[in-house]
Amino acid sequence: MLKRLAFVFVICLPALAFAQDKEIDLANEYYSNGEYEKAISIYSNITKERQFVFTVHKNYLDALLKLEKFDETEKYLKRQLRNFPNESLFQVDYGVFLIMRGKKEEAEKHFAAYIETLKKDDAQIRYAARNFINANLYDYAEQLYLAGRKNGNDKFTYELASLYAMAGKTDMMITEYLDILKDDEEQLEYIENIMQARMREEEDFAKIEPVIFKFIQRYPDKVVYNEMLVWFYVQMKNFSKAFFQAKSVDKRKKLEGSGIYDIGNLAMENKDYENAIKIFEFLVERYRKESIYVMARRQLVKAKEELVKNTFPVDIEKIKSLVKDYQQIIGELGLVDYTAEAARSMALLQAFYLNNKDTAIKVFEEIINKPTIRKDFTDQVKLDLGDIYLLKNEPWESTLLYSQVEKRQKEKDLGHLAKLKNAKLSYYKGDFELAKENLDVLKLATSREIANDAMQLSLLIGDNIALDTTEAALKEYASIDLLVFQGQLENALERYKAMQKQFSYHPIVDEILWAKANIYLKLGKFEQAIDELTKIIEEHNDDIWADDANFLIAKIYDENLKNKDKAMEYYQKQLTDYQGSIYSLEARKRYRQLRGDNVN
Repeated sequence: MLKRLAFVFVICLPALAFAQDKEIDLANEYYSNGEYEKAISIYSNITKERQFVFTVHKNYLDALLKLEKFDETEKYLKRQLRNFPNESLFQVDYGVFLIMRGKKEEAEKHFAAYIETLKKDDAQIRYAARNFINANLYDYAEQLYLAGRKNGNDKFTYELASLYAMAGKTDMMITEYLDILKDDEEQLEYIENIMQARMREEEDFAKIEPVIFKFIQRYPDKVVYNEMLVWFYVQMKNFSKAFFQAKSVDKRKKLEGSGIYDIGNLAMENKDYENAIKIFEFLVERYRKESIYVMARRQLVKAKEELVKNTFPVDIEKIKSLVKDYQQIIGELGLVDYTAEAARSMALLQAFYLNNKDTAIKVFEEIINKPTIRKDFTDQVKLDLGDIYLLKNEPWESTLLYSQVEKRQKEKDLGHLAKLKNAKLSYYKGDFELAKENLDVLKLATSREIANDAMQLSLLIGDNIALDTTEAALKEYASIDLLVFQGQLENALERYKAMQKQFSYHPIVDEILWAKANIYLKLGKFEQAIDELTKIIEEHNDDIWADDANFLIAKIYDENLKNKDKAMEYYQKQLTDYQGSIYSLEARKRYRQLRGDNVN
């Protein structure tokens, strides 16, 4: 008889659970529909069964509070405190309820008593802290973690760092993360990544520096903090300070210049050519007998080249000096795989700046025919050679070379670049349909730069064809664009001026103004460049070049004319008038630097 009763009981349990699940689903549906009275009546019965309390607690409590059933709420929470005295979910929710009812002191006493009961249990601390965090009661979570730290088993460093991040206590968060490195230097990359992710605002990010210095002073033997400082300066694009710290790291870790070299390359990528030059000069002088010497020397000349090419007007004597530097490198080491880049740079300077096109062609052909040089590089040189033939007005030779590379490097960045160059050839020749067909394919290129260039040219063609079925204006603009590529700047300027008069009504006028401004900039005629850019802002403020024009004016005043007040005026205008601009972040930084703020 007893066996039969037991069997019946076992059978009934699943049935009971199934029925209860249906009740919970019904109550939840009432709750979701805002029918809180109906939901409460069902939840009230369900919570009498202890095993189902946690399933419905959140919705039940919320429904009670929404209908301001405070007496019922208090009875419910106190019952759960009796049933589950060690459950932090109910302990926290009861304290929150007291605060809601204006009983702050009672809540504080309640939390203090509860924390006292579990501060020796690390597992309970971790669980209870999460419930405090979910209730936005960060101070109590902090109390728990700090109490747990005293137990000596767990420092709760990661938990505290995360908590301080949520609470907006940036300095304390940084301190906790940096403290991790004291005992585990292998966490450096993790710490760098998580701090970069947690601090989006420049003002918060800047707080890292003074905290790092405190750790350097406190633990002078820990080179990891100097490494952290190098990383910080790199993030702030202050390559001068990064270089200074990297020298210390390099010496203490015996890196033979490798870390310093990386910073030099980052300076190059960010167009800080002056600091790149200082860094590579240091490496060339200090590591003459090390393997890094050849690479540093090559990059030193490259940095000098980029500085010369981006300082307007370009100093031709300095170009000639750079060519000699490259010739010296190749003369000492021969034309081999690791000097081929120097040979390429030298040839490009000969062709585009010194008008020695045939000399450049010979260098490129020598590189292409050298079997020891990697094929990807020779394909790049084939594209360069195609550009030289375009300078010589031999487009058929250009397209032959571009097509060879496009076929060989299909679906790779170099192949996409070749396709872009062929599309530009079609554009120059006025075959806009073919050009746009290829450009639209390249919008999906993996290289962002190639995709952006393709999209920009495609938009230029599409916008102007749609409004001018004769294509006369665009054909003239494209033919002048070729003159600019060929370096015939004065000729291009005169053609642009004539075009402005002929097509004064045409929407392509803002493109002409932008092109003229950039030619004047290359010629070192900064005031004329500003005049053209100002016309874009005043007459075409709704067009795509407006924010670019404003930022370029600011840079000209800043870098070329050294007019601090005018530069600040236009950087400020960038922030107020073009808030969605891609230049906003840079404009803000430059404005603060000119104002004298302590911006790294």
